[in-house]
Amino acid sequence: MIRKFISSQSKSKKRRNGAPPSKTFGQIISLDQLLQILLFLGFGILVIFISFLGQKIEGKKLILKEEAKERMVADFDFEYESQIKAEELAKHIRTKTPPIYIQSDLALTKFESFLDALENAYTRYEIKKETPGISEENLSLKDFLNETIASSDYSVNPSLIHNLYEETTSKERYKLYSDGLEILNSLYQDGIYEESNNQSGHVGTVLLQIMDSENRSTQTNARLLEEALVQLKIQTNTLSRNEALAQLTFEVFKHGLNANLIFSEEATESAIRNAIESIQAPILKFKQGDTLIAPGEIISALDIEKYKAYKLKEFELKGDSMFFNELFRERFYLSFILFLILYLFIKYELKKFKNKKTILGVCALAILLNVTIFRIIIEFGELLFQNNAALIALLPNLMPIALAPILAAVLVGPLPAILTALVISTLFCLGFDNSLDLMLITFFPSIVGIFASYKIRNRSKLIRAGFLTGITSAFGYAILSILNDSSVALISQQIVSSIIIGLITGVTTVGLLPVFEQVFKISTSITLLELTDFNHPLLRRMQMEAPGTYHHSLMVANLSENAADAIGSNPLLCRVCCLFHDIGKLSKPEYFSENQRGYNPHDEKNPSMSALVIKSHVKEGVDTAKKEQLPNVIIDVIKQHHGTSLIKYFYHQAKKKHSQVNKDTNAEMNPLLDSTVQESNYRYDGPKPKFKESAIIFFADAVEAASRSLKKVTQPAIEEMIDSIFESRIYDGQLDECPLTFKELNQIKLSFTRTLLNMLHSRIEYPKDIEATSDS
Repeated sequence: MIRKFISSQSKSKKRRNGAPPSKTFGQIISLDQLLQILLFLGFGILVIFISFLGQKIEGKKLILKEEAKERMVADFDFEYESQIKAEELAKHIRTKTPPIYIQSDLALTKFESFLDALENAYTRYEIKKETPGISEENLSLKDFLNETIASSDYSVNPSLIHNLYEETTSKERYKLYSDGLEILNSLYQDGIYEESNNQSGHVGTVLLQIMDSENRSTQTNARLLEEALVQLKIQTNTLSRNEALAQLTFEVFKHGLNANLIFSEEATESAIRNAIESIQAPILKFKQGDTLIAPGEIISALDIEKYKAYKLKEFELKGDSMFFNELFRERFYLSFILFLILYLFIKYELKKFKNKKTILGVCALAILLNVTIFRIIIEFGELLFQNNAALIALLPNLMPIALAPILAAVLVGPLPAILTALVISTLFCLGFDNSLDLMLITFFPSIVGIFASYKIRNRSKLIRAGFLTGITSAFGYAILSILNDSSVALISQQIVSSIIIGLITGVTTVGLLPVFEQVFKISTSITLLELTDFNHPLLRRMQMEAPGTYHHSLMVANLSENAADAIGSNPLLCRVCCLFHDIGKLSKPEYFSENQRGYNPHDEKNPSMSALVIKSHVKEGVDTAKKEQLPNVIIDVIKQHHGTSLIKYFYHQAKKKHSQVNKDTNAEMNPLLDSTVQESNYRYDGPKPKFKESAIIFFADAVEAASRSLKKVTQPAIEEMIDSIFESRIYDGQLDECPLTFKELNQIKLSFTRTLLNMLHSRIEYPKDIEATSDS
């Protein structure tokens, strides 16, 4: 007291002297607040780096063959090497480079050998004819010639050869063969190719590159085989003395005329490749003020290349450093404002939420995941579609914009989800050239997804929510594209891709939801609904081993669910927690009155031991719930459903017994024998109810148990019982840590009254004759 008085006097003296007391840094900001600020700053910087670090200025998205909407002018001089112009030169080289053929002399040599073989056959015939003893009747020139033709590869009509030999003398044939072979040699020297081998695409006489047997390249006027036959016909006509012999000569020599030029794809491609490698990409130069793209102009591939080169030069001029370039600084500044607003909202609005840290954790992880997916799609999309401007223009449609908002809506509610959607849409807008229309188009589908997925109880509904976001996104993009006079093809692609990405978003959410539930120990309505299955192993055990407790749990579930609905709390959470709140009784079900059938094991035990057994069902329930991996919220309800309330029956039994013992032992004569009953030994270990659903179950459990002792079920009797229970427990301080208001308590009592009247209503008594008739 003296120290306090002196301290207060010194403080008042300082105040009188006008010197305010100094504050330390720890008094201004706590360690917990400092940690929260650092975590928030780290989250913001991480999001900004993932979203924008290393990005380049993209500018307007130009789509091939679309009409330009505005004029684009160069703000500075620049030049660049045009790959498109280089490709045009390469294409020109490819079409103008003559195909390369390999020339062969085998055809002429082979036909010359065939003619020599015919002459040899004729010589053998002459020798045979002059041999003594062989008559001319037994010899036939045709047989000798046929034998030679059959052994060759030529399908010459034997009658033609025979006629030729019949019509000419040896001297005439020698002259005829020599001149004919000279004609063939001349045609082969120019080169002959077939139509199927005409890789150049020209008809008639074309300029080809010929590679001879020594790989020397020459150029000559090669002919198609049909043209060579015409030349052969013309020239053989001059060799014969009459038209019939000329025709006969042509018919024989045409079999010696075949294509001797073979197209070489490898040599041709090598020549084209060497020619292309030798060219240099043309350099296009632009002055400041030059129009890059005029309005109304149909955008070409060269326009897109030109604009990209301009934007790349602009990025280089503004600084190509990852951190200090103008684009990153601008986006960092705008994102900083966004996160500053976000911090103020969290500080002054989210403080009303009891699970603020969980909400922030879920939203932060969902946002980080979403922006990471955004960046991956952008980087890989630009890499894969770099030569296709139409597909690059579809990149905004390929973003799962509603993924984080839907996850947040299912896990932590609509308000944090809307905040998440706003952050995602703003970052999306900044990433695509600060496009406000894109921000609105992405924010609206996210809102639709949030309200389509809030409080859903079926995982398949998440796919429906994703589909609705896709439909909404498709509608928004379609309207914007129509207003911008985009092509039907682009609008169709946007609609299809948006719907597909919406479905993928829903499927991805279904897959990610269990991961988030495990990481943040959250039980969604989907998980809770799955636990209401009465075939759950614990509920099946309760039905068989503790049927009274099972029935009690069902009744408490009905009471709690209706009461939670009355005050706007979570009815499903109440129902699920009630079904499992007494699973600890499965270890010793016979010690609880609802499961007893005449025999009461407490009759053989001391009140303190009985109270210990009763209290233990809470600990046993917690252990069983953890073993079965039930959600944390159920474990919390198991711990809190009795709070630190007094086990009155055994407490009064202990006091009564203690009083009797003291009286019998004459405690007044011997004070050392006197001892008091410790109330703390007969209280549950708690903790007290900490949230509304737990408090509702806390009261419902007591009300349902007490309702079994009502002698007459009337509304006044039920109201009196409920008021008594509520008053005693409130007076006992069991709601000191719970956010329930008096108005909500009154609504809970009214709900309990209605539910109990419906559950415990009496039936009319049937007359005996009707009973007898019904029994029969």
